[in-house]
Amino acid sequence: MAQIRDVAKLAAVSPATVSRAFSDPSKLSTTTLERVLAAAEELKYKPSSLAQLFREKRTNTVLVMVPDIANVLFARVVSGIERVAVENKFNLIVSDTGDDAAIESVGVEMVETYRADGVIQLGERPLDQLHHEGEHCAIPFVQAISADPRGRYPTVGIDDRSAAAMMAEHLMASGHRRIGVLAGLKDRLVTRERLTGIRDALAARELLLDETMVAYGPYSMAGGESSAMRLLSRKPNVSALFCLSDEIAIGAIRAAHDLGFNLPNDLSISGFDNIEFGKYCTPPLTTVMQPAEKIGEVAMTLMCDILRGHAVTGIHEMLATELVARASVREVG
Repeated sequence: MAQIRDVAKLAAVSPATVSRAFSDPSKLSTTTLERVLAAAEELKYKPSSLAQLFREKRTNTVLVMVPDIANVLFARVVSGIERVAVENKFNLIVSDTGDDAAIESVGVEMVETYRADGVIQLGERPLDQLHHEGEHCAIPFVQAISADPRGRYPTVGIDDRSAAAMMAEHLMASGHRRIGVLAGLKDRLVTRERLTGIRDALAARELLLDETMVAYGPYSMAGGESSAMRLLSRKPNVSALFCLSDEIAIGAIRAAHDLGFNLPNDLSISGFDNIEFGKYCTPPLTTVMQPAEKIGEVAMTLMCDILRGHAVTGIHEMLATELVARASVREVG
């Protein structure tokens, strides 16, 4: 493989001139530039992009921090991020943080030590909780999925509150009044927003959410199975379960079958996210479509804009959701 000194010798210039021909050709005369490029073509020389990036203190790499890569929703978001990254010639490092603040803080430090150019955060912790400079930290940062849209860095997600209200209204329009909620983790922003949406829908019908009909647990199939077992054991007369994620709902379906419920005749179950597995459940799962891949695409597009020097401060993208009605929810009299 030809080296820069070989091109310099053939073109009768210094190695520094060869380097300038590829990094800043405007500084060379037309004659010298043509001579260097001809020599490079003859020797099939290709400049080191790694060395150029090092000089510019860039890596062309974006870190994606994921709370749980095994969660299907997050995997779909990463798929959307990767699609745009490839189109824009960026590399990705995907870190499964386990929702650990210390690991996420180390990820933020990667930008300051030139191991990544920016961070896309799929967890709920905002930048000011992950860096000692708090709100004054200026690293390229985009937050997606469960993001507070009041920060100064760009965010992309959905309106969890209105989407949950839409599903709660669908359950009530189907005749359900004894609605249990499998609510995920209690301290999460997404949980609070979706519960608020449920309360909004109930209030519109002059009803209140019975807090004894709410069970909390991990956003996972196992978490849904456990929460459903606890709630259905103490409240066997519920007519519907609103699960705040599809993975929770799939676990709840398993628990309901094990407890002897006939679905949906004895119990209706709805989810949230519209993951692929939902339509293969028995019965197929009614859910809220969250455009996960599109969220990833928008998040990476915003990151590309930041890294190219475009102004994106104050951009908070809220993408549309829709209700997907399937057989797991039936109308009751």
